[in-house]
Amino acid sequence: MTWKKILLEGEVAVLSDTAPVDTDFAAALAGVAAAASRQDHKHDVPEALVGDLAAVDGQAAAVGVANKFVRADHRHPLGPLQASLNCNQKELIGPVVHVAAAAPNSGTEVEGQIYYNSTAGDKHPYIWVP
Repeated sequence: MTWKKILLEGEVAVLSDTAPVDTDFAAALAGVAAAASRQDHKHDVPEALVGDLAAVDGQAAAVGVANKFVRADHRHPLGPLQASLNCNQKELIGPVVHVAAAAPNSGTEVEGQIYYNSTAGDKHPYIWVP
């Protein structure tokens, strides 16, 4: 288990301008190229592989069935976060990752925990990977 440095732009493989090969039924191959692929690259897929897509959840929007109104000035108590925060695929605007001169919480790290090393010789984010 260790903190892994997250590389920043300019510290990773150069992007390739070579067109990718078409997808086929040959065995999988890791490849040997030293260049990274561009995010908008695409492979040609034979039409015979494309099938009809069905809805994943099968549910439609609904107004709900609750029979109580909420007062406009109601409040919820806020305290320390007791469980995971589910943003329901919504943006979290303006967050800041934990900034520290050294890895935090030695011995209490959890998978996916992130911190930003603020020392002058580093200036990189790190993620805990078990």
